[in-house]
Amino acid sequence: MEVLPILHPRGCRSYVLVDPASREACVVDPLLDHLRETLEVLGEHKAGLRWIVDTHAHGDHLSGAAALHERAGGDVVAHPDASTEVATLRADDGSKLQLGEHHLVVHHAPGISTDALVLEAPGALFTGDTLLIGTVGLRDAPGSDADAWFDSLERIFAERTEETVLHPGHDDMGRDRTTLKAERRGNRWLREDDREAFRALHAADDREPRKDAPKILEANRGGLQKVPRDVEAASGFEPPTDTVARESRYADPKQVDDKPAPAAPPGVAGLLVTAGALCALGTVLGWLLVPAFHALSLVAAVLLLGAGLPALEARRRTRPKGEAFYYTGPSRFTGPDP
Repeated sequence: MEVLPILHPRGCRSYVLVDPASREACVVDPLLDHLRETLEVLGEHKAGLRWIVDTHAHGDHLSGAAALHERAGGDVVAHPDASTEVATLRADDGSKLQLGEHHLVVHHAPGISTDALVLEAPGALFTGDTLLIGTVGLRDAPGSDADAWFDSLERIFAERTEETVLHPGHDDMGRDRTTLKAERRGNRWLREDDREAFRALHAADDREPRKDAPKILEANRGGLQKVPRDVEAASGFEPPTDTVARESRYADPKQVDDKPAPAAPPGVAGLLVTAGALCALGTVLGWLLVPAFHALSLVAAVLLLGAGLPALEARRRTRPKGEAFYYTGPSRFTGPDP
């Protein structure tokens, strides 16, 4: 199975699964503001879309399920408990979605919400917000329950081999996969085997969901074809346009409509500023000895600093800003360099 991750610069994760023989595809947790990119990935791999799976009701980002279904077809899969008007197929625990000669197995994973799903592909699990790398998702949808979460983690992950690959629904550190072995060692939520201690961990989790989570949940319930204007400011998405996706997934959402200032290649801007500063220092120190000769050095200093400082400022402005989009962690640029 080909797994093609789509990385939102603020941490959301979406995945395009393609069966190499049949070229049938499944998209897990499509992102509305990456719809164009998702369609491009399907086109580049000559894949026909058969399934669209939302692993739970998202309260932190806008789902692209409705828009993707409208443009590329495919059944929209959700759990029977999911509050959605978009789903065309309701899949409960153990349901199988055929993809070429393989099957994707749906596991009901209540805990973070009542409708949460984990999707199993050969050798891999797409965990949504049920299990992230080193942590779990935020409780931004109704129905979170510590006991159900504890049972889901035990039932779905306990008997898996350590080599099982896990693809999370979010990550602030630029990652799109981990292994069950790594999470058994480093994820306290998965390591905890005492129910009372897990309840205490759940109760002590004070990470705040987005303030506009109810608005996003309602928007996802009915399905959207484009990013609405009234969600833009709070969510950090691009302003509404005739299309629903940015030109590049690497763009800072706050800079989408701004023409970026030209930036020098890495290291050059700093070298220019350093050279300019040294020239200026040499000019000041030597002015008393040979003023005419050091006038040339002053001109060089001004030119170097004039070239270096704007380049540094341009590089600073193109870096993502703000708090981490999902769980507590550094705000990182999640895609590879363009």
